[in-house]
Amino acid sequence: MPSALLLLPLLLLLPPLVIAAERPSGEDDAAVIGAGFMDSHPDMMYRQWGVNALRRNDVNGAMDNFRLAARYADKPAQGYLGEMYWYGVEQPRNPVMAYAWMEVAAERGYPLFVELRNEYWATLPLEQHDAARAQASALRAEYGDEVARPRMAEVLRKGRREMTGSRVGSMSNNVDIVYMDGGISRTIKADRLYDPKYWDPKQYERWQDETWMKIRRGTVEVGVPTQSHPTDSKP
Repeated sequence: MPSALLLLPLLLLLPPLVIAAERPSGEDDAAVIGAGFMDSHPDMMYRQWGVNALRRNDVNGAMDNFRLAARYADKPAQGYLGEMYWYGVEQPRNPVMAYAWMEVAAERGYPLFVELRNEYWATLPLEQHDAARAQASALRAEYGDEVARPRMAEVLRKGRREMTGSRVGSMSNNVDIVYMDGGISRTIKADRLYDPKYWDPKQYERWQDETWMKIRRGTVEVGVPTQSHPTDSKP
């Protein structure tokens, strides 16, 4: 797999990993992820599956899962697809598709994706500009926020309804949720799992924005994210 693909990885893994390094609530976020949270958050779930497939060198599986995550407005998964097309991971390079995916990934203005989109556009031959715009428009029709946000919102609301209608149902601090973490039984209070930032569509997106608006171009070595200076940003 081309080493250039390490431009984004693991920075694009899961927002809570970055939040855990920056905010005291990081441990809470990590615990919620382990308590069945992913089942009602297909954006993160499919992205994680895509990353796992990528680590196994299962490129087709990775791309399939990133596309599924992309349907639920997951910008990092869309960015991964752009990178994979750009570098031609186990396939011929396709700069037009790379630009199109990164254009969709950049629509919220996350700096990392905006910078990559602009770089891709600047290197596209003039004769490919029309094709790239058309492909970006086609992807937005299926994966853009206008259509993907409602999909994600419905899943979040459904997940919240199922939780509040279950035996766990109470918002009380006295209710415990037991989950398995690496073979170890752990317990969290139900009120943490019900935090609106994980379930209200607008708050959920703001929770993610808090991370992705801060992330800029960097490099990664063996899973350790490091921030680079703008002058060091070339792969």
